[in-house]
Amino acid sequence: MAIRDQVYTLYDGVIRERYAWAVIGWTGFRTYWAFWRTKLTLLAVWLPPLIFALMVIAEYAVQSQMGIGQPGQEGPPGVAFVTIFLQVQIFSLALVYAANGCGVISDDLRHRTIQLYFSKPITRLDYGAGKYLTLLIMGGVAIVIPATLLAVLRSAFYAQTDMFSDIIFMHLKGLFLTVLLVLVMSAMVIGLSSLTRRTGYAVLAWIGVLLVPLILHAIFGVASEGSPLASLWSMPGTTGLASKALVGGGATLHESVPPWSPFVVYGALLSAGLGSLYWRISRLEGIA
Repeated sequence: MAIRDQVYTLYDGVIRERYAWAVIGWTGFRTYWAFWRTKLTLLAVWLPPLIFALMVIAEYAVQSQMGIGQPGQEGPPGVAFVTIFLQVQIFSLALVYAANGCGVISDDLRHRTIQLYFSKPITRLDYGAGKYLTLLIMGGVAIVIPATLLAVLRSAFYAQTDMFSDIIFMHLKGLFLTVLLVLVMSAMVIGLSSLTRRTGYAVLAWIGVLLVPLILHAIFGVASEGSPLASLWSMPGTTGLASKALVGGGATLHESVPPWSPFVVYGALLSAGLGSLYWRISRLEGIA
C-alpha cells in the first residue's frame, strides 16, 4: 500500500491494468503542448527542414537542367545532404528539450507530485516508461515528422529517375538514424532530469553535456590533425560518422575508426540515461 502523506486517496475508478505508461506519456505531451513556448519552439525547429525542402527543389531543378539523374544518366545520391540534415536536427532537438523536456522528472521531484501518480494503479516501470514516452513523442514531432516529409518530397522528385531506389534507401537509413537520435537524446535528458530536483540545473547540465563535448571535439581535432576519432567526442561528430557508416556504406570512414564505433557511443549514452532513470525510480520512497 502506498503512503500518501499529502492526502491523496486511493483510486477507486476503472482499473486499466495495461498501457498505463501510454496514458502517462500522452498526457505528459499534451501538458507540454498546452504551453505557448512549446508551440513556438516546435515552429522554430521546423524552419530548417523547410529550408532543406527548398534546397531539394533547387537541387532537382539544377540536376534536371544538367541531365543528371535522368534515365540512362548517373548522379550522386547526395549522402552529404542527409549527414548535414541530421547534424542540424541535433541542435533542433536540443533546443526543444532545453525549452520543454528537462523538467520531465525533476518537476515531479520538486513539487512532490510523484505520489499523485502512484495514487493510481501503476508500477514504477509504468511511470518511468511513460515519462520517457513523453520525450519520445516530443522528439518525434520535432524532428522525425519533418525528416519523413523531407524524405517523401525528395523521393517524389526522383521517382522517374534511375536514382529513385538509391534515394529511397538512403533516406530510410537517414530516418533510422533520426529515430535513434530521438531515443538517445531523450534518454540523456530524462537521465539528467532524474539527478536533480531543480529543472534549471537539468537545463544547465543538458547544455553542458552538448557544448563541452563540442569543445573537446574541436581541441582533439586540432591536436590530432583532423583525426576522425576526435569526432566521437561530440554528438554532431558521432552522428556524422554514423551517417557515413550507415548511409554512405562506410566508404568515407577512416581506417582507425570502425564503422560500429559511433553506435557504441550511442549505446553508452542511452544506457547512462536510462540507468539514471532506473536509479531514481528505484529509490523513490513512500510508494508501493
